Amino acid sequence: MDRAGVTRRRVLISASAATAALALPFIKRAGAAEDKRLVVYNFDGVLGQAVKDLWIAPFAKKNDVTVDTITMTGSSPPMAKIKAEIDAGRPDADVIPMQLTDHVFATRNNMLQTIDRGGMPEYANLYPQFITDNGPGLIIWCYGLAYNTEKIKTPPTSWRDLWNPAYKSKVALNEALFEQALQMVNLTFTGKPTPVDDATFKHLGDLKPSLLTLWTTGAQAEQLLRTGEVWITPLWNGRVFTLKDQGVPLDFVVPKEGFFVRYDPYCIPKGARNPGLAKEWVNFICNEAPQRELAEKLYYASPNKLVRYPPELAKRVVVSSPEVLKKAVTEDFAAIVDHLAEWRQRWDAWKQS
Repeated sequence: MDRAGVTRRRVLISASAATAALALPFIKRAGAAEDKRLVVYNFDGVLGQAVKDLWIAPFAKKNDVTVDTITMTGSSPPMAKIKAEIDAGRPDADVIPMQLTDHVFATRNNMLQTIDRGGMPEYANLYPQFITDNGPGLIIWCYGLAYNTEKIKTPPTSWRDLWNPAYKSKVALNEALFEQALQMVNLTFTGKPTPVDDATFKHLGDLKPSLLTLWTTGAQAEQLLRTGEVWITPLWNGRVFTLKDQGVPLDFVVPKEGFFVRYDPYCIPKGARNPGLAKEWVNFICNEAPQRELAEKLYYASPNKLVRYPPELAKRVVVSSPEVLKKAVTEDFAAIVDHLAEWRQRWDAWKQS
């Protein structure tokens, strides 16, 4: 997930004045020209296109507004660049989805607006654990094991299967979220994600004979699985089932030691040019219909309590109920941020060893 380099794409959909009148009433607009334009960071690849189709285009059409997107390479916005823009009073986007480690960085640096929960009608329909002070946590994704069902006849059941000698040179790990890879190693051998220590890297050293490569974007992981170069890798549930629907012989399992669950807080930076329209869009995408449609298309779960999953879809979104969520491993994102530089140094040394 390269955090550099953004490209702009524009979505402009015009509708009649009557359609524009359907805009949500709880945000008071000034009526200025800039109130008709929203700028949001968006994902690349299939997820980014789905967000455009299901969340951006319908809102733009309904409210007769222009929505510009800044495409992130990978799934994390360029936080240092955004901080510099906010410090200068000129953030280039009105809404920024960010990973939970990015959210810790942003809150520590006073980069985000506080969103009044009473001013967001759809918050009433969200599970409270997915509401932050700065925005809702959307696109709930699970981190488990993806495996090739033609090459691996007996489904894996544990993270420890990555160390299986039968998969020599057929395993890959996530370089971009290396901190989650480190926590996975600990979870495998100690039952807890931390602390990251000498034992963590000893186990990683033992894994090296099995490793073919480290991937840095979901698109790279997908290509490795498509070609059959990699038989097994930690990956996000949504990408696995999307590939499976395309005919790639894959399946996804939740390891017995537990699985990781993350989501993306959709936040409004301080100094945003159009915070009113930003809040209106964030409230819109929290609705049952946009949330259900994304789950049906890409299998990422929703925090909206009104979304119902048929049995097959529930299997694919994984986090289909509060009961399932109880099986998720708790991550301390503040501690991850505090130790990230140290972990990175040791990770890089391990790669070179």
